[in-house]
Amino acid sequence: MVSTADITEAVQNVVNCLMNAANTTIPKCSPRLRKFRRPWWNEACRDSRREEKKRWNIFRRYPTTENHVAFKRAKALARRVRRRSQRESWINFISSITSSTSSAQLWKKVKAANGIYPEFTFPVLNTGNVTHSDPLDIANTLGHAFAQVSATDSYSPDFVVIKNRAERTPLRFRARNTLPYNSEFRMFELESALSRAHDTSPGPDGITYNMLRHLNTTSLSHLLFLFNRI
Repeated sequence: MVSTADITEAVQNVVNCLMNAANTTIPKCSPRLRKFRRPWWNEACRDSRREEKKRWNIFRRYPTTENHVAFKRAKALARRVRRRSQRESWINFISSITSSTSSAQLWKKVKAANGIYPEFTFPVLNTGNVTHSDPLDIANTLGHAFAQVSATDSYSPDFVVIKNRAERTPLRFRARNTLPYNSEFRMFELESALSRAHDTSPGPDGITYNMLRHLNTTSLSHLLFLFNRI
């Protein structure tokens, strides 16, 4: 797979293999934030509600007296758990309001108690007197800022002298003698780079550092071979 003559095809083969494995084994979550519209709902309410539905399904398929009693008992227990959770949630809500609570925090708590949560909105970026709300404008503005940070003007004068001197040295990729930048990557270098890499958002291929860290030794060897081919 990594020895394919066309290097672009070899890279795509590796990407497809990793993504197929990831799609099979890694569950995906929704990009929308989960909203708990009932602040008193907790795991006990969920478990009792699940047991109630389970007993109802059993009684619906096998309508016996024993199953009917079990369903009524589970229903009563779920109702009792919900009422207790509502009472405790209300007590905690009242206790959280003190004389030092600001009006903004108070209204936020009141809305949360009524199941009203703010919807997700894209952040706004302010640069000087200009406000950017469009995602593309925000991305371009951030890219421009990062480019300025990486520009030569942001370096110290001493570093600029060293940088200019090094850049005047021609790179010889076909030199007879072994130069450091012509050496192949080794396994410990790949493992060290993966261990120190931060878990950032993936690129266009969707592959994360954490996915590469879970590769076995054989897969890492194939990946290292591909990197050295590139």
